[in-house]
Amino acid sequence: MASDDSWTYALDVSIAHVRAFTSALSSLRLARRQRAKVRADASGLAIATSDDSKTCHASANFRSETFRSYALDETAARMASGGGARGRGASFEIDLAALIDVLGAFQGKDGDAEARVRWPSRSGALTIELECARGTGERELRQGVCAEIMPEVSAEGSAETEMSFRDEANAFMMPTGTLKEIVDDLEWPSGDVDIEIDENSLKFSAHGAEIGDLTVDVDVSEGRLTEFTCREPSVSRYKYRFLKSATSVGANFLGSGVAGGGDDTVTMTRVSVSSVGFLKVVHLLHLSRNRMSFTSGGINESMVPVTFIVNPVEDIDDDADGEDEE
Repeated sequence: MASDDSWTYALDVSIAHVRAFTSALSSLRLARRQRAKVRADASGLAIATSDDSKTCHASANFRSETFRSYALDETAARMASGGGARGRGASFEIDLAALIDVLGAFQGKDGDAEARVRWPSRSGALTIELECARGTGERELRQGVCAEIMPEVSAEGSAETEMSFRDEANAFMMPTGTLKEIVDDLEWPSGDVDIEIDENSLKFSAHGAEIGDLTVDVDVSEGRLTEFTCREPSVSRYKYRFLKSATSVGANFLGSGVAGGGDDTVTMTRVSVSSVGFLKVVHLLHLSRNRMSFTSGGINESMVPVTFIVNPVEDIDDDADGEDEE
């Protein structure tokens, strides 16, 4: 495999579980083609994106412990970014679909093989390298695969939109698969979705002008949900397509992952609603069920929070309402 060891990369990481990493990134897809912002510092790597209307924001945060190896060169990062303040880490934009496609091709080469990702190359590209073996014993053949993806160039004058969520009013937590099933069922009416929360109930409902209504009542009696908090009763409405995107987690994350496993092995999702109706959905994804070591803060090293923030319908521009669903 061609490798330029004389060149200093700002970011140099090794991904131990290519298939799971790719699946986590795929959860962020909101359109066929979209740009994503990659940020890296000493604590880890974050990838964030949003739809064109800035109504739905998505991000995945990979702590440094998530990777087989993780190295960030601050000096090279400042040079790659054209100077700037000390200690800000590395930052660039990339075509998310291209990154997912390349990693997807690599996972087909050797299942859960290890991939090395570095940025920037001499040409400014993100390089992805994979080594895999074919055959056994004396007939073993080692193959090296290398791909480069050029970063996206920000349009002149374009403003960067950060995810923002404040003043949590209500929250609940349930298995990711259960939440996904609820949202999938609500597709039938072809309408916006209301989430209604009060001290004694949690209700999802959708209304279709020419189709009908569908309501899903969730049992919130003691012990039914991992968490249920209601500080103030609320009814908030969201576009179905964004709620669908916010719950489209890969099938490999939905099961327990462990035969006969208990609730502690089930992928969980926490949903919270702000005082003004913004919705925050956080999926706690495990890249590896076989790597259950924990950090000093009690967090599983292989756990990756994938976060969505969705604006309520009232904050959606009229132009965005007319967009076709992907």
